[in-house]
Amino acid sequence: MVDLKLQVPATEEVEVDAETLTAIDRGIEAAGEGRTVPLEEVRKMIPKWISKFESHTRR
Repeated sequence: MVDLKLQVPATEEVEVDAETLTAIDRGIEAAGEGRTVPLEEVRKMIPKWISKFESHTRR
């Protein structure tokens, strides 16, 4: 697994809603169980995500 921590100092607290915290917890649990996607596969998926996002924001 790749350590993706950024060396950026936290300058302020961020409030996160319960739904987001639940999703983060599920993601951490999945990673702990080995349910991950290889980095190269994720890189291939990103353009699709961007395309999908852009098609929803244009009006």
